[in-house]
Amino acid sequence: MWRPPLTLQNKTMQFKYRIFIPYIFLLFVGCSLLPNKMKTAEQLMETSPDSALHLLRQIKPNQSLSSADQALYGLLLFEALDKKYLPLQPDSAINFSLDYYQGKKDKVRLARCYFYKGRMYKYAQQYDEATEMYLKALDNCQDKKDYALMGKIYGDMGYICSIQKDYVKAREKHQLAVNCLNQIGKTADASFRIIDIGVTYRCEKNYKMALQYYRKAVSISRDSILLGIAYQEIGTNYQYTRQLDSAEIYYRKSLKFPCKEFNYAIRCCNLSELFFLVSKLDSAIHYANISLKHPSSFFTQKACYRILANSKYSQGDFKQMAFYMSKYQACTDSVRKIDIQTKTTVLENIHETSQTAGKTKQYLIVLGWLIPFIIVISLFILFRLRQRNKGKEKQLVEVELQLTEKQLNLKNNFIQKIEESKSLHMEEYRKSSLAKREAMDKEVYNVCLHLNDWKVFSESMNRTFNNTVSFLEKTYPDITHKEITWCCLYLLNIHSGDMALVLDCKPESLYKLKQRLAQKMKLKTTLELNQLLKERSVSK
Repeated sequence: MWRPPLTLQNKTMQFKYRIFIPYIFLLFVGCSLLPNKMKTAEQLMETSPDSALHLLRQIKPNQSLSSADQALYGLLLFEALDKKYLPLQPDSAINFSLDYYQGKKDKVRLARCYFYKGRMYKYAQQYDEATEMYLKALDNCQDKKDYALMGKIYGDMGYICSIQKDYVKAREKHQLAVNCLNQIGKTADASFRIIDIGVTYRCEKNYKMALQYYRKAVSISRDSILLGIAYQEIGTNYQYTRQLDSAEIYYRKSLKFPCKEFNYAIRCCNLSELFFLVSKLDSAIHYANISLKHPSSFFTQKACYRILANSKYSQGDFKQMAFYMSKYQACTDSVRKIDIQTKTTVLENIHETSQTAGKTKQYLIVLGWLIPFIIVISLFILFRLRQRNKGKEKQLVEVELQLTEKQLNLKNNFIQKIEESKSLHMEEYRKSSLAKREAMDKEVYNVCLHLNDWKVFSESMNRTFNNTVSFLEKTYPDITHKEITWCCLYLLNIHSGDMALVLDCKPESLYKLKQRLAQKMKLKTTLELNQLLKERSVSK
């Protein structure tokens, strides 16, 4: 197939594409490998921190990393540096990680970021800043039960308390660290904190108790670094009790063991102090200079310069003495700056108070929203209940009206029945004698009201007058059927003449019957009896 010949411009474009495509491929491959390197470094962190640090140093933070990868990189870098006892830098790396995990609310990694930033401040001897970071780390890891991290935090806080001469608080923190580390089976790490507890007793001049803790730590773990620290502290214990030969033996033993942080400088300084006490000035100067060549705190440097100044004074070298005195004064100023830092106890109290205030503020805000909501709901429920009650009240009134009307109809039916019965025999009634008329009237009432059958009479009266008969029988067992019958005739508005006829008594005897009834019912007057019967007979 025929193709047109390539021009010079087309050849140039083809060459550019051939160069550009591999570059793009390598870029994407490189970007995809970076997160894998970090994952591998994270997996190697506990078992092989050297390899983890080597992998991390192959990654440049300015490479095409996502925010998540950059945050993880900063955290892993500080963790690896800390495990190798190297300076924690750059601080921009941990600051980025801290800001990122704060935004993501990742408590586990946020706690670790706070811890390593706190440890960075600790190494810089900014103990108040370090304490604030440690407290924030604890806030984020306590509910996660991260005992390994909590053990480190409490250990560092105990160290700071010892520096600040708050030995009781230091012991409390170190013991918390021991508890956390034992919880996860890290007895070797717990042994370091046991030595730290012994140091607090030594600082309080309780040398016997201090020695017990040193020996306890050694009996738990034979770690070489731990043995070096233990021998160092045992030597210090013997020096303070003026057992200088034993002190020298243990100091020299400690120098043979590996160490971390400032321990080698401390051991050389302690040996220098011992030689100065026995007037071996050349040895004192030698070990003081060795101590100053190794990483150390202002406290160790201050002790070394004091020994050097005093040794040079004893040797008559006043020029060197003046030089070391100026160095000693500079360290004294630095130590003074450390001493005036806010105590850990104070910072803890402030932190707890602010936490409590924050929670109280949150509760108040919640209550501020909740109370109006409850009020609105309550008012709505009250409104609905009132609406429902109004409906029920209306229904109740209607029912009462119906019952009242029904009772009135029953009552009128009885009266009408009596009148009709009388009218049927009116002609005979007129022609009859008085005695026969009374007998006829009595018969009408007996027939209409069933007076001769108490069961039928009481049931009909109960229906008509709201169970009044049953109420009287139950409430006032002393009253008779005759008296109850009077009550029913009274409610039917039967005139007194017919009442006397039905009850087989004289009209004037009705009032006495009424009085006796009121007394039995413990009423003061017969008017109260009338009122009671009327109220009780109406349906409610």
